[in-house]
Amino acid sequence: MIVKNRFNLNYMKNFFLYFSTIFLFGFSTNLLAQTQLEMNQIAIDNLKKADNKLNQVYQNLMKKLDEKEKNLLIAAQKNWIKFRDSKCDFEKQQYDGGSIQPSIYYTCLAECTEDRIKDLKRNLEDYNK
Repeated sequence: MIVKNRFNLNYMKNFFLYFSTIFLFGFSTNLLAQTQLEMNQIAIDNLKKADNKLNQVYQNLMKKLDEKEKNLLIAAQKNWIKFRDSKCDFEKQQYDGGSIQPSIYYTCLAECTEDRIKDLKRNLEDYNK
């Protein structure tokens, strides 16, 4: 009886460990990247996904606005893009000439874009009330 319970406990631990590992690897493509080139490509892909999501949220918000608000949002978005690009240019500068520089740059752009998505979603929620 004690041996059987130990077997079940070990089986459950191994089962949990196995599926935890699969889960982590399945949702983190960065863990699968083996070269700097692959990491750079993942950063670019993450930016593209974030940019697509940003455009979707931006368009949904624009539908809720009157003409004056649309013009203000357009100006704010243009200024935000300038800020984001300048910020990420600054962050990548310390890696000038290094193979990691593109990864740093595109990761920065993606993170800033994700933050902007959150901002625009909050605005959209305010208009949906």
